[in-house]
This record gives sequence, structure tokens and C-alpha cells, in this order.
Amino acid sequence: MAKRQTRRSISVKGITYQRLKDFCDAEGRSVSGFLEDIIAERLDAAGVPIPTVLRPRPPRKEPAAEEIVSQHFTF
Repeated sequence: MAKRQTRRSISVKGITYQRLKDFCDAEGRSVSGFLEDIIAERLDAAGVPIPTVLRPRPPRKEPAAEEIVSQHFTF
């Protein structure tokens, strides 16, 4: 695994993902490759420029050491 993760994530409905996965499996393609191709085509058609610099993700806010995080347990 790379030292620094460069991929980002998006969420889709479960049914949409399953349809997509089934289609890509039948076509012998990866889901990510298929989506990247579609997205790139749409952005190119819309004239969206390709950035020359990728902005890093904002740093995650870690809870302060004295901050109490509540936990709920169900038995």
C-alpha cells in the first residue's frame, strides 16, 4: 500500500452499486475504471479544466485528550 492514500470516496445507493458491479463484472471491467472513464468523458464534454495541482484533504480534527466520548453498549 502507498504511504499516502490519494483516492477519495463517494457514496451511492446499494441498489445502484449492485447494478454497477453486475454490469462491470459482465463487461470484465473494474468499477473504478468504468466510473473514471464516464466521469472524465462528462467533465471533458463540459469543458472542465484539468487541475495542475491536487489539493490535499483537510486534516482530520482529533478529539482533545480530555474530551469525553460517549459510548453506548447494548446487551
